[in-house]
Amino acid sequence: MKMSSFITKTLVSLTLGFGIVSGMSAANAASIVPQLEGEVETTNLTPGCVDATKCIDTTSYGYKVTSLDFDGTGGYGQSRLFVDKKGTNNTYSGAGLSIQFGANDIGTNSHVDEYWFRPVAILENGTLPENGELEVGLFEFNFDNILSEITLSFLDVEDIATKILEVNGAAYNYQLPAGANNAVQTVTLKDVKSFKVHLGNGNSSRFTTGDGVLLQGNVSVPEPTAVLGLGTLAVAGVVGLRQRKKTSQAV
Repeated sequence: MKMSSFITKTLVSLTLGFGIVSGMSAANAASIVPQLEGEVETTNLTPGCVDATKCIDTTSYGYKVTSLDFDGTGGYGQSRLFVDKKGTNNTYSGAGLSIQFGANDIGTNSHVDEYWFRPVAILENGTLPENGELEVGLFEFNFDNILSEITLSFLDVEDIATKILEVNGAAYNYQLPAGANNAVQTVTLKDVKSFKVHLGNGNSSRFTTGDGVLLQGNVSVPEPTAVLGLGTLAVAGVVGLRQRKKTSQAV
């Protein structure tokens, strides 16, 4: 792992895990999306991941994800959630499923080298609509501590249905408007302990294949000098590594 990636993950983990507020010193935005491809291990699906060798445990990032049924009985089941990056090919096989992501998606594409949460819709009978390329699902994100602010980014909302249903267990019901192909819409939430979000439209009247949507989330991460105020030795070590790296680059 590159040192910059290690530092970023550590600071994100501290921000989520210890509830560091964005107002501490100068802050930078960091994604809650793990910067590696794989399937997010949810709290309730069995097995936790289709392919156990490509499973991402988000507890080290300070949050957990639960997959929920979004259309009642007789249609879709609980979706699975992946982290995907455009420009790569990935196959996830196991639990009676074979999910393949090509370097380019049929209809929902981010910029190259960007990591996004990518839902995969599954029917109750266990089959995969659009061969696993229908990005629809309902998920609840629960954080270890309250986040002062998080900005959610939604990619490719072309039909109505994508919405933030709840924040901190209370009804929110903000529905994103239909937008242009592969456009990004953002919503900023404050003082967040949890949120429930519905991505995409599996029963779209506009698109026979449904409307798939990807998700990102960015939080404010304090500068290392601010984190030192926590008095955590592990953090001090990370800051020291970063400072040594800067020194070596300057020589």
